Parts: sequence; structure tokens; C-alpha cells
Amino acid sequence: MIILERVSKVYPHREEPALKGVNLQVGPGEFVYLTGPSGAGKTTLLRLLYGAELPSKGRVVVGGTDLGRLAPRHLPLLRRRLGLVFQDFRLMPRRSVYENVALSLEVAGTDRRIVERRVEEVLEQVKLSGLAKVPADTLSGGEQQRVALARALAPGPDLILADEPTGNLDPENALAMMRLLVGDYVGGATVLVATHDPTLLSLVRGGRVVHLERGRLEEAS
Repeated sequence: MIILERVSKVYPHREEPALKGVNLQVGPGEFVYLTGPSGAGKTTLLRLLYGAELPSKGRVVVGGTDLGRLAPRHLPLLRRRLGLVFQDFRLMPRRSVYENVALSLEVAGTDRRIVERRVEEVLEQVKLSGLAKVPADTLSGGEQQRVALARALAPGPDLILADEPTGNLDPENALAMMRLLVGDYVGGATVLVATHDPTLLSLVRGGRVVHLERGRLEEAS
């Protein structure tokens, strides 16, 4: 599902590379924690995986697609297979919960009846069924992050990338969020969670842990 081969990323304004010769393979259906302190390169690695940036060196392959050879016009097609969850939610604040979750399906031209059914399903899964008509900016932080997860799950993605998904949540909501991410209804998707919180690592039995330190990756377990 994911292949990184000798991937490095250099930014002109930084003395050290953000990533240094990273090699990583993640198979279909795997759950992987990407750990490391702030500034270690976790967000950069995720940005490479969803095509927001290209590596300075090396090869990035997602779902069989070499992103270095992917024409920019085809990038939206790739992203339809991905579910993205961010620390800062990235919701449309004045739009309803329903509108936020439905957007990715509507952009893809999904039939309206299918959109309605799918949004209803994922809102039930994240326990927000009663808030479908509520503006997103009136929700608590925990509720907004669940909306973000529902939006990521709605298209039935092959790969879920979560960048510090619990970073803005209190411990109770952080635990609830992770339980949702590891739930059966992710549909066998590959899940990669970037986090600096070691307390989360015990939530997934059999999950892999890979650790980034100053741009270098090592297998932790």
C-alpha cells in the first residue's frame, strides 16, 4: 500500500533535511503508528504520501502509484482513495456537519441518494447522528474531530492518514477518537497515525510502531 524508498526532503530555509533516506513499507490493512517529537519530520512524511509535496530524492508509491510520476491533473483521483484527518480539523466552520462530511462525495460526482445514505452511516459510526444539521463551528473540539474522521471515512478510503489527530483533544476525547480510528468499520483500510503521544500506542494490538528522529526512520516494534 505504501512504499518509501530512500526518501529525502530538503527545504531551502532549513539547515538539515526534514527527511533523510527514509525507507518504509506498509501493507494493505496494516495499522502503523508514526512516532517522534515535534519537528522530527512526521508531517512532512504524511504530506509526501498525499501528494502535497514531492521528495527531493527517492521514491514514494501509494496504492501502486508512483507519486513522482503522477501528473498533477491526476492527483485528485488519487486523493479520492485517501482519508485525511488533521490536528486542526480543517472543517468548513459555517457549514453543517452534513455538508462537511458530504463534500468529498459530492465533488466526486456521487449520486445524491448514495451521498445521503453514506453520510448517515458514517455519522452514526462516529456517534454524531443527531448533529447533522448543526454548524461545525458550534461543536466541541472532540465533536469537530469526529466530524473530520467521518469526512475521511465517507468515501471508503483505501488509506487513512491521520496527523496528530488527538493533539487538540483532552485525554477522554483523545481516547474516544483513537477507538474510532481502530474500529472495525474502517473497512480494512490501511491506517497511518502520526503522533508524539506515547500513551496511544497500547490501543492497537499488533500495530506497528515506526519512529522518526531528526528525519531518520527506525522500526520501534
